[in-house]
Amino acid sequence: MFGQAINFGSLVAADAVADFLVIAGGATGSGGYGDGSGGIGGAGGGAGGLRTSYGDTSGGGADNESEITLANVTYTLTVGAGGSNTSVGTGFYAVGIDGNDSSIAASGLTTITSYKGGRGGSRLGGTLGNGGDGTYGSGGANATDSGGATAVGTTGQGYAAGAVTTSGTTRSSSGGGGAAGAGGQADASAGGAGGNGLAVSITGSSVIYAGGGGGGATTGDSAGSSNMASGSTGGTANGNAGASGTTNTGAAGGGGGGGTSAGVTGSGGSGLAILRLPTTNYSGIISGSPTVTTSGDDTILKYTGTGNYYHGNNGIDFLVIAGGGEGGGESNSGGGGAGGLRTSYGSTSGGGASNENKLPLIAVTYTITIGAGGSGDGTLGGDGSASSIAATGLTTLSTVGGGGGVGQSGNPSGRVGGSGGGGGYNNQAGGAGTSSQGYAGESGTTGGDNNGGGGGGASEAGGTDGQGTGGDGLAINITGSSVTYAGGGSGGVSAGQTVIPGSDGGGGAGAEGDNTAPVVGTANLGAGGGGGAAGTKGADGGSGVVILRLLTSEYSSSTTGSPTVTTDGSYTVLKYTGSGTYVHS
Repeated sequence: MFGQAINFGSLVAADAVADFLVIAGGATGSGGYGDGSGGIGGAGGGAGGLRTSYGDTSGGGADNESEITLANVTYTLTVGAGGSNTSVGTGFYAVGIDGNDSSIAASGLTTITSYKGGRGGSRLGGTLGNGGDGTYGSGGANATDSGGATAVGTTGQGYAAGAVTTSGTTRSSSGGGGAAGAGGQADASAGGAGGNGLAVSITGSSVIYAGGGGGGATTGDSAGSSNMASGSTGGTANGNAGASGTTNTGAAGGGGGGGTSAGVTGSGGSGLAILRLPTTNYSGIISGSPTVTTSGDDTILKYTGTGNYYHGNNGIDFLVIAGGGEGGGESNSGGGGAGGLRTSYGSTSGGGASNENKLPLIAVTYTITIGAGGSGDGTLGGDGSASSIAATGLTTLSTVGGGGGVGQSGNPSGRVGGSGGGGGYNNQAGGAGTSSQGYAGESGTTGGDNNGGGGGGASEAGGTDGQGTGGDGLAINITGSSVTYAGGGSGGVSAGQTVIPGSDGGGGAGAEGDNTAPVVGTANLGAGGGGGAAGTKGADGGSGVVILRLLTSEYSSSTTGSPTVTTDGSYTVLKYTGSGTYVHS
């Protein structure tokens, strides 16, 4: 979720409803068998189970299901993988691989599970196509001459495979079941067709999902077909592979071709989970990187991998700043770069990026780590340390320490960091900043005032406001008052020249020869230290900070690490200047 510029909405209504579509991963078919008598075509795999509340019809010919009545809880959407054909092979024993279940789960909700597609069965070995009501979405077909009962699907999710055939009729095999129809039985001219998929327009466009895999063909026959747009047809005769099911549709793989040589089966397509709810009720708090679109008055969350939707609370605004970099230590050195800055509050984050999504407010422990400012005693200034917020089930939100500035000689450039360190006199290059966290440091000069380059800041590059100046920080009022954070340190100059003042955001001023010492970056702003001169050490960078802001009505009051706790209107603000935790319950 971090890094996406999706603005958070207002408090949502508890009685909002969401439509859903949940599709499991489709199965592979089985591999074909080749010999001089025409071999045996592989059987088609079964599609992943399909359940939906959108439209009139769900999988297996059932009526659409009831919408989800949204509560103030976390909805976990799990997306099942399709069966992989990599280990199936070919021959009489080349049985397919099942897909995997998909689901939507939440406290107070009966979990909505769509069952995996059933594998295509092999010719010998007693490994038949898989199926079963309550276990498999749609049934996988049995290969010709394998015997056994037809594999069925789960009521309300999918259909049965095509009936098994014998080599006295055909050496092609039958198709697997789909969400909207049973698989076809092979006949004397063709492999059995895969069962039809179901067209659902929950995204705003009609898409066919969960088609069964077609049966593989033998010499003189055509392969079993499918109504999936990308195929999942069976393999044609003489070594041709079955097609793979379309990714994120739950479609099954087609059986491998038979004939004088054998083909492998196609892989099953992975599943999918979609929520559709009124935009006015959408919280905007998500994880797992779903595709977020709109259709009319609704917002649509399309999960192609596992993730979460957090409904019904206002979340946590955050500001995370790493420690600033130290200025370089030698003649006319570069200033230290500011620590990387990331925030959800306001409209802008570090490096010119848009504000990020709020953190979800869930019952976990949020662990806060505060990065120290850079420090050292060499010509190359020390980098700042990272700051972060971590919690179970969330992607850790981390910022990069500011890059150290560089002295006149012995180092190629300022250090890369959240914002980059400045280069030393004699054209040493400035270091790069980190995207969406800060800006680059300035290169040092040759001639003129002989100054070191300014370190980068959260809102501009070093040198933007004049040669040697640190880049300004970013003004944010997450605490209720506007404070400028993460300014870069300024470069050092020769004796007798004008001291370059520090930047907005706490960046330290540079040294002037051996007359004026460089200034340290301001603590708990993530500011860069000023660059040294005349062999003096650069100034240390300032430590970082983490700030959380949430509704007082949702604040649990459980913390460690002694944050400063204040209020701003109806909000509580936690300011961490040392590492600690916030425990939400």
